[in-house]
Amino acid sequence: MQTSVVYLVHFDRPISDNHTCQHYMGSTSNLTQRLAEHRAGTGSRLCQVAKERGIGLQLVATWPGDRTVERRIKNRKNGKRICPICNGSLDFTMDDVQELAF
Repeated sequence: MQTSVVYLVHFDRPISDNHTCQHYMGSTSNLTQRLAEHRAGTGSRLCQVAKERGIGLQLVATWPGDRTVERRIKNRKNGKRICPICNGSLDFTMDDVQELAF
């Protein structure tokens, strides 16, 4: 039985001058397949646009959880804060995410 995982993807640069997003968060029960879809431009629309514009992406964090956990994290709009590349911490845990006061 596969368990669900919440994941954070970091884009190499912002999507555009007007859409400065550099993160995508999702949840899946098959992370390898989902990341392959994102890299191929067939996953989310945001990752498709990144691929079309030649913007690379990398998986930067994962946490155990399903769409409920994903929604809780997304609603906080703290992609930069929980991104180990943006905040300079490569040892970010679910405990750190929980400290964001859900």
